[in-house]
Amino acid sequence: MDRHIVVAAFVVASIAAAANARADELFQARLSGDNEVPAVATDTTGHAEVLVSKGRTSAEYMLRVENGVRVTQSHFHCGPAGVNGPVIVFLAGFHAPGWDVDGKWVDNATVTDANIVNPACGTTLAAIFEQARAGNVYVNVHSVAHPGGEARGQLLPVGN
Repeated sequence: MDRHIVVAAFVVASIAAAANARADELFQARLSGDNEVPAVATDTTGHAEVLVSKGRTSAEYMLRVENGVRVTQSHFHCGPAGVNGPVIVFLAGFHAPGWDVDGKWVDNATVTDANIVNPACGTTLAAIFEQARAGNVYVNVHSVAHPGGEARGQLLPVGN
């Protein structure tokens, strides 16, 4: 009888793991000037949500910026918290004069493997999101006043 329970538990766990591997996965980042390296004194904050497809070959994203003054561009960068890293995927920009943004800036946009501009965190979105799971990818919003970064946040799976 105990053997049947163990087998049933194994089957249920295997099905759940397989279903989880095929499910879309949601990542998010909370952006602030305090997360920049070095920290930036700013009222600009932001929030990014990224829904990675089941096959991990595309990701739809939304980028919200609050109190953004002359925002020029935004990217995924490869690097852990506290370390500056290279741009790996463009999310928005470049617009030299900048935009004043207070709310959703980019919505319903999609990136694919073709949008990777630097292989520092991998040559596929699947590899990049593995790095994000490990805390090695951040979202950065740049501005005219702070071209190196106005607000930044680590991109992490929801629930972490």
